[in-house]
Amino acid sequence: MTAVLTGLGLLSPIGNDPESYWAGLLSAGSAPVPVVDRPGMPTGARAYRVPEPESEPEAAPADGSRYLRWARTAAAQALRDADIRHGAADDGVAAGLFLGTGTGDGEPAEALRDGRRTEETGAWWPYGGAAWLADELGFTGPVQTVSTACAAGAYAVALAVHAVTSGRVDVALAGGVETVSRPALAAFMRLGAVDPVHCRPFDADRAGTVYGEGAAFVVVETEERAAARGATPLATVGASGWSCDGSHLTAPEENGVQAVRAAHDALDRAGFRPEEIAAVVCHGTGTPLNDRTESKVLHELLGRRAATVPVTAPKSVIGHSGGAAGAFSCATAALMVHHRHVPPVANLTRADADCALAAEADAQPMRPGPVLLNAYAFGGNNISLIIGPVSS
Repeated sequence: MTAVLTGLGLLSPIGNDPESYWAGLLSAGSAPVPVVDRPGMPTGARAYRVPEPESEPEAAPADGSRYLRWARTAAAQALRDADIRHGAADDGVAAGLFLGTGTGDGEPAEALRDGRRTEETGAWWPYGGAAWLADELGFTGPVQTVSTACAAGAYAVALAVHAVTSGRVDVALAGGVETVSRPALAAFMRLGAVDPVHCRPFDADRAGTVYGEGAAFVVVETEERAAARGATPLATVGASGWSCDGSHLTAPEENGVQAVRAAHDALDRAGFRPEEIAAVVCHGTGTPLNDRTESKVLHELLGRRAATVPVTAPKSVIGHSGGAAGAFSCATAALMVHHRHVPPVANLTRADADCALAAEADAQPMRPGPVLLNAYAFGGNNISLIIGPVSS
């Protein structure tokens, strides 16, 4: 049974819908800005920011949380794109929701901390967004929050695929949400993992990542169900491979053995061989060790083809959106197989010889075939997913 993506919803620093997001990836013209609107931010904090949407489908939540507003706006956009109405469960449809996030909705706690609110109710439960969103949309379950750090969004999509292909649900909404927050930015800065200029994966002068924010959702259903209701899928989404380094709290295992295992498992379960991979959406954080390790993984997986299979790194344009990053990578891969192009790696001026991948500062054509996407995270969490073209 094949799972397909029939809807996308995106709020990002480069566009608040799939079309503008894709155009932003191709133009690669974004840049981080100082974070001055959030109290208590570390001196010099910068991030890739999301412009506020011009309109929202319903009134804002009572607490004004950007996290909840963005989650609902992007999720509703994905459902409209898939031509699925709110309250789908009322039609006898079994609908599940899988939400990936790193820090969750920390705004109530932050507002309490710096005096913008005095009511403690809900302030110390940042991971209730999935249940709230399911209630808003009429999705009756399963409803699950995934918080495997920077790989959470990809894990959420993988869980949605399993729920659909196993027959547990008829349709699933999956994605990730992250907002710029004081604890997240402070943690990255404390680790010395922030580039003072840009997020520039695979560049010889890279010095770390740059935080980002946003919301990305996809609608997952079986190919048969999509055909029965006349929906036009954007891409197929195959099996995933999971692994864990088990070696360090924050750094990847330098030999990449477990990351290679995840990629091989994803390919095997999806029924593809490494030589069939048409392109790669890299985790590509811009940190020296992460990029070097991922390059080693791709050379192990692809052999000589590692120098010619085109790769992209969305974080070079939208920053590192934590738990939402993997969901953005899934959306990027789906748009790639649809448009048959690979977006450029932004800010790439001097390629690192230790990486030696087919990363380019300009968009590249893509031959037909599946896209491999990788997402890695603190705690050694690794996941690879296969996004492929829809059969004609």
